[in-house]
Amino acid sequence: MAVDWTHIQQLLCRAGIPAWLLYDFRGSNPFAARLLGLPAELHATRRWAVLIPAEGTPQKLVHRIEPHVLRGIAAEERLYSTYAEWRAVLAEWCQRYRRLALEYSPEAALPMVSVVDAGTAELLRLFGAELVSSADLLQELVAVATPEQLEQQAQTAQLLLLLLWRAFAWLRQQLQRGETPHEYAVQQFLQEQLAAMQLQTDHPPIVARTERAANPHYSPTVDDSAPIRPGDLVLIDLWAKPPQPSALYADITWMAYAGEEVPDAFAQPFAVLCRARDSALVLLQDALQQHRPIAGYEVDRHVRSVLEAAGYGAEFLHRTGHSLGTEVHGPGANLDDYETHDTRRLLQGCAFTIEPGIYRKGAFGMRTEVDVQLRHDGTLRICPEPRQQRIVPLLHPDWERLP
Repeated sequence: MAVDWTHIQQLLCRAGIPAWLLYDFRGSNPFAARLLGLPAELHATRRWAVLIPAEGTPQKLVHRIEPHVLRGIAAEERLYSTYAEWRAVLAEWCQRYRRLALEYSPEAALPMVSVVDAGTAELLRLFGAELVSSADLLQELVAVATPEQLEQQAQTAQLLLLLLWRAFAWLRQQLQRGETPHEYAVQQFLQEQLAAMQLQTDHPPIVARTERAANPHYSPTVDDSAPIRPGDLVLIDLWAKPPQPSALYADITWMAYAGEEVPDAFAQPFAVLCRARDSALVLLQDALQQHRPIAGYEVDRHVRSVLEAAGYGAEFLHRTGHSLGTEVHGPGANLDDYETHDTRRLLQGCAFTIEPGIYRKGAFGMRTEVDVQLRHDGTLRICPEPRQQRIVPLLHPDWERLP
């Protein structure tokens, strides 16, 4: 893959950053590898670096026993063998450019992008460099999907919704027979369905009954699984993607109830979750229409205010949403003003989840999750459709008509 130096240099000029230093040691910087198009199977045992100036020719610094590591990168080659030679080139770069973008985050505020080790950062500062985070640069370069990728993701989300309804139907049949299927059995049913549709995932789906769903990331195993009985709330969270390397993940969560009528104790808080979720969509739509930049933390703050006003703020235990990419937790901005303060802007071409939840320890947990795309034409797309507005009553005669 040819690196688009011109585009990267335009971003540096726009940001007012003189140069960007990409540094890696034994795969420590996945962002650098991705930007340079390095193969996943690359065998590199020594440190390497690439210096991208806002103006001028990029340079690469590689060890003399591994010059092949960056052979395909069109940059001026610098070689080193000793640590003194390594330090000399870094010192030269720091003194020439003074201000460098780096894959780090001040005070580790955004741990996703803070991958360069503290010792290397210390060394660069020792040589006189002022370090700035490359988080916003990365957002532009690795978090923006193509229209084709976004279309694939939307189709995948619809497939996940289909599989989820199949799981609800299977669970309904089991309950109608008087059986008490375990969470693990539902999870394995979904795993089989994903495999049949040739979708892959990095972890089995979450299937959690009433009180176990109060742990947002609880997931059943063969040794730790609870039976689902009449009167139980059921949370299903599943995420998957096609096997192609460039395919994007879709990630959805729906709620069901093992009975005919959903009690108010469950229905009312879930209605608040749906209202908070939909208010975030309105906020995003307004920002797009007004051509107003919006950061991830702003959406989280807005959603959290809705839950706090309804008395559920203390029971919302995680950020509102996460970036989606070729990994389920993607490299872009998260909707977060809780676990972190994510100031990265949500860009056209980005995809992310909106997934507010309420978790009452020892009692119940619930969540609604949709995928959102800021499309290249400036429109908002919600995946999948329809959105869940009420908990599905599995034993109601018209259960499928009550989304």
